[in-house]
Amino acid sequence: MATTLPANELASARQHVAAPKQKSPIVKQISTANLAASILRKRIAAAEENAYLGSEADIAVEVGVSLPTLRQTARMLEYEEVLTIKPGKGGGYFTRRPSIDSAIKSASQFLSATDLNSESMFMDAADAVMTQIVISAVKCDDRKKIAKLQHFVEEQANQDKSSPLSPTFSFKLSAGLVLILADMSNNVMLELFARILWSEISVIQTAGTYEENQKVTLENYATRLELSEAVLAKDEARALKAWQRRSDFLRSCPKKGFDFTRRTESFI
Repeated sequence: MATTLPANELASARQHVAAPKQKSPIVKQISTANLAASILRKRIAAAEENAYLGSEADIAVEVGVSLPTLRQTARMLEYEEVLTIKPGKGGGYFTRRPSIDSAIKSASQFLSATDLNSESMFMDAADAVMTQIVISAVKCDDRKKIAKLQHFVEEQANQDKSSPLSPTFSFKLSAGLVLILADMSNNVMLELFARILWSEISVIQTAGTYEENQKVTLENYATRLELSEAVLAKDEARALKAWQRRSDFLRSCPKKGFDFTRRTESFI
């Protein structure tokens, strides 16, 4: 049986459906679709996984929108991975629990309009998350996960220091290390936060000479390797100190001509 929209939400939705007359039909439809999506998100969040919300026609009437507008809303929610539409007999709209990837995608859209350098916003969040990740990663006893970090360290140790990587690729490797450590934490919340912070963030070069850029790249390499080796040694105090040194380095990057920004293509 489909869940019924509460009377107060239904009245509120219908009250807001009528857009100001000066708006074009396209803007009106988009605004109404967003309102409908907001209402349905609340219903989905309160329901069980794969719960039946109702038929397309029933939901359109309950929310107070036309079928074309509801279909636009449904496409938005399908993209967010919180709604499943089943056609035919026995079909309709069903709830869906979002995946970690869809949660990251939503966070990325939010971060795209945020200044990540102001007031050390990015690193303040990263420090809190990474401290817990490092503590948990040191305690990891999963052989496959440890082997993955060991392989990462061996590749870093074999890197030719006389021919440093490009700054962009060097920071890409650093993001990869964070995800390895997050996986070793065996904590899905820490992994989620790490992926939001690091998978969706890139570092762009804004200034600096060739020599200065190479110095940053080598420091990035050294602090990355130091942290990796400390975690492999299962030395919590050493690992936390290594992260603090790496944090200090990352905080200094904007002053050295490297800014944090939302990535435009996948690092992993």
